[in-house]
Amino acid sequence: MKKTWKRLTALLLAACAAASVPAASASALWYWGNASNDQFADMQQLDDKGMFVAVPRGEGIGTADNYQVYTYHYSFDSEETVTYADTGETKTELHHYEGNPIYVVCPRENSFRFVLKKDLDETEAETKMLEILDQYYPEISTLYLNYKNGNNYYGVEMAKGTTFPIIISGIFENYIEITDRSETAGSEEITSGIMRDLAKAGLISEFYTWGQTANYQQVTLPSRIASPTAYIPSYQNRKSGDPTDWTAIEAWVKEHHPECEFVCVTLEDTELAKKIGYYNEEKQKPYFGNDDYMYAVIPPEGTTFPEHFAIAAELYEQFGIKAEWLCPESASAPITGHNALAAAGDINLDSAIDVSDAVLLARFCAEDSEAVITAQGKQNADLDYDGSITGEDVITILKMIAKLI
Repeated sequence: MKKTWKRLTALLLAACAAASVPAASASALWYWGNASNDQFADMQQLDDKGMFVAVPRGEGIGTADNYQVYTYHYSFDSEETVTYADTGETKTELHHYEGNPIYVVCPRENSFRFVLKKDLDETEAETKMLEILDQYYPEISTLYLNYKNGNNYYGVEMAKGTTFPIIISGIFENYIEITDRSETAGSEEITSGIMRDLAKAGLISEFYTWGQTANYQQVTLPSRIASPTAYIPSYQNRKSGDPTDWTAIEAWVKEHHPECEFVCVTLEDTELAKKIGYYNEEKQKPYFGNDDYMYAVIPPEGTTFPEHFAIAAELYEQFGIKAEWLCPESASAPITGHNALAAAGDINLDSAIDVSDAVLLARFCAEDSEAVITAQGKQNADLDYDGSITGEDVITILKMIAKLI
């Protein structure tokens, strides 16, 4: 599974390079956690009618009830070197790839995340961080150390005999994420206090509050060309426990989508099997799992994938049927939204704008080697948005401070 997923990821990256979709949308698959929510804005949102309600991952508040579904179309050609096993001959061939990946994205209203600055003394930074966190979540340091030492982090039995309703993760990936499954989830007092204290201690470069992190997971069909309205009967029966009334489904399709064709595809229907994407090229025959036939709704030529998907969603809503969507476990990954430390004028990322920011910026512009500004601090320092940090930005921040005083 993992090898297949990496291969698919590489294809998606290449697709983004060739298609009009921003590369960052799919690059998040490779650089997990580097995508931001606004990068999904150029993708098309789909209404799945609840078909993917079981897909979102997360814990507690805000998981399966507020997810969103997105897609885009990629189409590109790629030159690939192929060595034939029978002859040993190596050829460069032009392969065409096309598909419509679907992402199920779920904002996590019960989690917040921060990123520790680079080049800090790890032990000292960890000690300061835990002292701050313990003020807001007493004994969270015990949970943190249990997780870091490889013990169970889904709940730590405290001395009082209660289970701490906190999950902490990301320790080994340069970020700390805290999931709060108690009634305090979503508290502005908690996150603003933690951010302020961590920032003033000079510990963090990024902070994402409640709802600014999300999980996304890609769901796929068995093949890139498989139809989202092709159904293996025994699979539907396993899900519901009752035989599916395909006669009623056919009648509904004819009434609500007369432009579509409702078909029963058998093992002898080679061309139809190819059309719905259930044809095994290697064995040169249709493949329907353990069944000898399957049903499909075939829309007219020229129907876009979102239009076709909408029919699949309607059929799910009406009859509870869905095609064989796949969810590779390794496809689940976090994304982040707005960094709360992205504030114009906050150069030293201490969650305040004052004279210390102006001094640091002036020293940086004077090429003081000891005046270090983080990547986010540099973005906050470009106050005239000209793409560079100059003395004009120092003047601007002094004006900003004068108005704040």
